[in-house]
Amino acid sequence: MEAKKERHKKLFEGHYQTFPGQIWFYTKRGFGKILFFLIPSGRRLSQFMHPLDGVPAPKRLYTQVALFSVAMLLLNSVNITSAQGGGEGYGNEYLALETGETYITDEEGYIIKNMPLEGETTFDQNRTEREEYTVSEGDSLSVIAYRYGLSTSSIKYTNPVIGSGDYLKVGQVLSIPPRDGYYAKVESGSTLVSLMDKYKGDLEKTKEFNGITDDSQLVEGQEILIVGGRPAVVYVAVTNPSGSTTTVSYSMPVVTQYDIVPSAEGWIRPTNGIITQGYRGGHYAYDVADRSQPPILASASGTVVHALSGTWDHGYGNNIWIDHGNGYRTHYAHMAVLYVNEGDTVEQGQVIGKMGNTGLVYGVTGIHLHFELEYNGAKISPSVMGVW
Repeated sequence: MEAKKERHKKLFEGHYQTFPGQIWFYTKRGFGKILFFLIPSGRRLSQFMHPLDGVPAPKRLYTQVALFSVAMLLLNSVNITSAQGGGEGYGNEYLALETGETYITDEEGYIIKNMPLEGETTFDQNRTEREEYTVSEGDSLSVIAYRYGLSTSSIKYTNPVIGSGDYLKVGQVLSIPPRDGYYAKVESGSTLVSLMDKYKGDLEKTKEFNGITDDSQLVEGQEILIVGGRPAVVYVAVTNPSGSTTTVSYSMPVVTQYDIVPSAEGWIRPTNGIITQGYRGGHYAYDVADRSQPPILASASGTVVHALSGTWDHGYGNNIWIDHGNGYRTHYAHMAVLYVNEGDTVEQGQVIGKMGNTGLVYGVTGIHLHFELEYNGAKISPSVMGVW
């Protein structure tokens, strides 16, 4: 108050009566008011009231969440387009923010790109024969199936090389079936009803598509399309550590026998993949890995002398021993599925299981086959087989 009185006294005593004095007075007072609003004041802040302070706590929370949701919705709706201009080398580094592409993961958690289903199913829907399709850049199994108006499963049935990971390679040739279903060979004594029961197909649609009216038109060895069908389910009796048996059902692979030329030593490679661990001290086997879980084949003909499934079995998980009758035995471990039983006779190239990661599996090994070779009870390196 004393300062105000002094300033008032000076003003009326003539200090600010001159024109320059008045300019100085009003300029100083204006800056003072500006600084009053710019510089924080504890008194002013204490008197500030949030617009929602008078609202009850639950309602205030709901209001804040609603405002935040609206703000996020507005932000997500913005499309950031590619930068234009700025000189050479600019623009490509800035990607458009789009949500049209989705991503899926396989059983191990690996990300697999799933292409958006764009375009029209322009291919002939009245085909009666399989058609070849060459995979091009940007293709995915779901996109190809969409274009042909088929399910991905039907394409995989006729192309077992695809595997469970749905992996395709540019230039790969696929066989595209004319309808959703499964191609099956007619066996001796087969009837239309028995085929439908085995492969779970549609009887009337199968008869119409294949031009068959009754069982007399079925020919042994003939291949027909079971419309809406799938691979047959086989029941495998697995032996438990206690000696008891458990019956488990599996869908048999599309191909159950591979005709592969053996090496000079008489062996074939049991599966596809890369060797992640070799034969060495403490690891008397080959570990062959492939995330697509390819089939496991018998390296040579023989008898299954050991088949355990659904158990730890010393860390081997689902595993099989085959005695080849000449002093040699082969061991196949960590499989996801077994397709043979103990006591079965298997042929070279026969599918005996599916690669997996059961039992003691850790680190970089992941899904793989643990393959051992024995001669007269002693483990030897699989390199002597002449297939690696």
